Amino acid sequence: MRSLFLALALLAAPAAHACSVAPGYRVPTTLELVAQADAIIVAQPLDQRTGADGEPEILFASLVILKGAPGREVKDERILAYAPGVLAPETAAARPSAPGELVRPHPEAYEGGCARRTFHPKQWVVLFLKREGDDYRVISYPFARTAEDTALPDSRWLKAVREYIAIAALPPAVRRARMEVRRDLLKARGDPDSLAIAADIARELTGPRKPLREPLPPVK
Repeated sequence: MRSLFLALALLAAPAAHACSVAPGYRVPTTLELVAQADAIIVAQPLDQRTGADGEPEILFASLVILKGAPGREVKDERILAYAPGVLAPETAAARPSAPGELVRPHPEAYEGGCARRTFHPKQWVVLFLKREGDDYRVISYPFARTAEDTALPDSRWLKAVREYIAIAALPPAVRRARMEVRRDLLKARGDPDSLAIAADIARELTGPRKPLREPLPPVK
């Protein structure tokens, strides 16, 4: 699976280099990302280092474990994870993910590299992780929301991720029925976060996203 990620995008390249996606590539939905992830955490950057490929990467430590790796007890310990990228200076203004967004990734993904590469030391991030040997690493799909900022305990994005974690934990045969129930209940609540998540679940119910045929439009 990792070889597919690498074929789809040159995520380790500097942001000035445009990444490319294979014909027919579809950006994974949040439910697809949740189902694939070995672990999902709310994390904070700890340090920056040079990876084995010579590119910079960031070490994150979990603050909250939302989903743990199968067969491994993680409830009472931290998960450490790596992601390609660099740390912004603490004195720099934070450039956060859009707080109300559930579909589009961090704006930096649209600047040539197809993925976010800059993180602020004081920002908390929801990371979708795969286990690689003894390490956890952020799942690297182009334009996917695998490293988005959040606030604890109740950001819109965090609420949505928790919804999909509960859905993905069910047998596949009953997931659709659960999604329909949750969509209707959230719509009935009527608050902005619930309505946005209900709309996102409705998009999930329509099936896989359309293939990318051209670069995504810029974020306004």
